[in-house]
Amino acid sequence: MMNNSSEPTVFDEEDFEMTDIDDVTKIVTTSAYAIIFLFSFLGNSLVIHIVRTRVSIRRNPFNWLLVNTAVADLLNVTTASALTVPVILCENRWISGVIGTILCKLTVYMLPVSICVSIWSLAIIAIDRYLAIVCAIWKRKREPLSHRSVKKSIVAVWIFAGLIFSEELYKFTVYEVEGEAAECHGQWHNMEPELSDTLYRAEMIVRVVITYAVPLLVISVLYSLIAKFLWTHKPPGNATLQVHIKRTRRHRAVIKMLVTAVVVFAICWLPVHIAHIMEYFYNDIYDMIPFGTLVMMYWLAHANAAIHPWLFIYFGENLRMETKGIFQHLSSRKTNVLEQFRQQTFSLPTLSTDPDTVRRANRTKRDSFIAINAV
Repeated sequence: MMNNSSEPTVFDEEDFEMTDIDDVTKIVTTSAYAIIFLFSFLGNSLVIHIVRTRVSIRRNPFNWLLVNTAVADLLNVTTASALTVPVILCENRWISGVIGTILCKLTVYMLPVSICVSIWSLAIIAIDRYLAIVCAIWKRKREPLSHRSVKKSIVAVWIFAGLIFSEELYKFTVYEVEGEAAECHGQWHNMEPELSDTLYRAEMIVRVVITYAVPLLVISVLYSLIAKFLWTHKPPGNATLQVHIKRTRRHRAVIKMLVTAVVVFAICWLPVHIAHIMEYFYNDIYDMIPFGTLVMMYWLAHANAAIHPWLFIYFGENLRMETKGIFQHLSSRKTNVLEQFRQQTFSLPTLSTDPDTVRRANRTKRDSFIAINAV
């Protein structure tokens, strides 16, 4: 069975009997995850496509940090769906053999990695905005994060997340019991139960700190400093007042977008982290949480990956305009295709009313009828 003790973002089937899950719950849960997968795939794909193909947007290193967040969110919702749906819909049945083992290890491993990359990408964005706004204006320097710096930051955050959660590759594997379905399960091997429980608690604390508390603290401090600077900083002279106002409005719009994204992340993931703290330290209270509430908590956490890209598109003027242009182009193409189909399908040949033409047509039909019936 998939052990929730080692993976804080999927259901622990040991907390409830799979046979107790009614068909309505299975259908609703599967449909809910299908919805967030669809919106996440569409939104994050749009962000990636626009930044990759639009030269003016691609030139800004900041936008590649948004792409990194989009990639992590796509990976998050994909792996979360791949882990949750089998637990709910298929009673945690897993693919057996070598392929099943590889999928088990990689899926469980990439889920926390993607979550870590997503939030730390937002933290890197906060650092970039602080340096670009506060340091650039105060010290009259250019925007500090170049393309090279952004690439190094992206690689570093993936390596960091990959190393932090590498123990998942060791713990998880597929267990096959004769006469029963294969299951993806993780545990510390050859270890006393007391020590194993201690490691699970320590692991949970580390995860909450690394993927939630610390990055949110860093982001909150930096954005507070940025907000204070933007609202209190005065231009050096009246000659630059208009430039200062324009720049400040632009920076405020970007900060508003990023703060909203961070707040959404914090709200979406807070219930899950609270639930897992209760699981390890207040188990009696955790056992009282209804199954439907747990489903809602996990779904809300992973829904963050579907909300992020649409926030970027809504608040980002360039992304919003490009997205609008893409949908208008697709809409016009659809209209043209439908019009061509209508013309080809419903266009009728012109009927002639000339008497000679009508007589010749009737004669041809009569001769054909006689010839057929004369056989």
